[in-house]
Amino acid sequence: MSIFKRSVVPGVLVAGLLLFSASTAQAGAIFGFTGSTLGGGFRWDADPLNVAGVGERSLNGGLRYSVQGGSFQAYRDLFSWTVIPSVTDFTQAIANAFGAWSSVDPVTGLPTALFFVADLGTAVVGTGSGGVDIRGAEIDLLASIDANSWNPGSTGTQGETFFNTVNDPVTLTSGTVNYAGARAIAGADITLNNNAGALYSLDVFRRLLTHEIGHAIGLGDVEGDINPGAFIDDNYNGANPATALATLTNSWAQLVNPFNPAASPLARFTVPSANPGTTTPGVNILMESRGLGIAAGNPVTNLVPLTNDDYGTRQFLYPSAVPEPGTFALLATGLLGGWYARRRRQVPK
Repeated sequence: MSIFKRSVVPGVLVAGLLLFSASTAQAGAIFGFTGSTLGGGFRWDADPLNVAGVGERSLNGGLRYSVQGGSFQAYRDLFSWTVIPSVTDFTQAIANAFGAWSSVDPVTGLPTALFFVADLGTAVVGTGSGGVDIRGAEIDLLASIDANSWNPGSTGTQGETFFNTVNDPVTLTSGTVNYAGARAIAGADITLNNNAGALYSLDVFRRLLTHEIGHAIGLGDVEGDINPGAFIDDNYNGANPATALATLTNSWAQLVNPFNPAASPLARFTVPSANPGTTTPGVNILMESRGLGIAAGNPVTNLVPLTNDDYGTRQFLYPSAVPEPGTFALLATGLLGGWYARRRRQVPK
C-alpha cells in the first residue's frame, strides 16, 4: 500500500503574510484508521523488520535517511536560494528538521523512541516524480521540477511525501506486540520542488522539511479536504474562537493509552479551517498543509515547531510511558531555561 501527502508553503509566508481558505479540516491526523474507531494506524515498527529486497525497515537503530546526490552539498545545490547557506548550516538545518520529531514534549515531559540517522552511504532510489521506491534508505530526500503536485516551471516552495506499508504485525514503542489493525511503514520518499523559480530561505526549507518528515512517520495534514474524518482530540469545542483556541491548543498526549492507543479517551472530530477552527489566531499546528503553522506564535525560525496536537499525535503513533513526576519537574525546569534563552536570542536589536 502506498500513501501520498503533499504540502505547500505559499511564497507570501516569506513576507510574513498568511492566507487561508474556508474549508473543513482535521488536526492530529493519521492514516489507516480501522473504520470509524481509533484503531489501526500506519507507523514504523518498533521491532526489527526485514522486508524482502530492501532489508531492515524499522525504528531499530534509528530511521536512516539519505539525500539525492550523495552529499549535503550536492543536495543543497539542487535548490535555488534567497541566500545560499553554507554546507554546515544546510546540514544542520536537515538535522534540526529530523531532530524536532525526537524532541521531548515540553508540556508532558514525554520522550520518544524516534530518532534519525544520516546514512549517505546508501544511495537514494526514486524519481521524485510521484510514488515511492523503498529500495533506498528508509527515508529518501529528493528534489524534482516535475512531481505529482507540481509541474515544470512551478515557483511554489512545496513538497510531497509518499510512503509504503507492508502487512506485517507491528510492535508499538510501548512494547505492545501484534498491535491490532496496524500496518508497518517500510519506506518513505520526500520530494521538494527545485524549479529555478522556487526560492528558499533556509528557515522555510527547514520548516517544510520538518512538516514532510511528519508525513514520513505517519502523520497526516490537518485539512479535512485532504484527510477527512481523521482529527484526534480530547475536547474540541468550536462554539466560538475562545473555545476553539482553548481546545485546539491544550495538551492531550498523556491521555493516550500507551499500550492500546485505540482505547484512549479521545475521539475524532471535524474542525473547520476557519475561525473558530484551525485558523483561529494562536492555533498554529505544524501539520497544517497550508502554512505549516507559521505565525507569530510559531515563527519560521522555531527549530522545534511541534505544537500540542503534533506531540499528541506522535504519542498516539509512538507511545511512551508517562514520566515520573520528579523527573518531569527537573526536565521542565531545564526546558524553561532553554526556552527563555532562545527567546532572548530572538529579541530584535
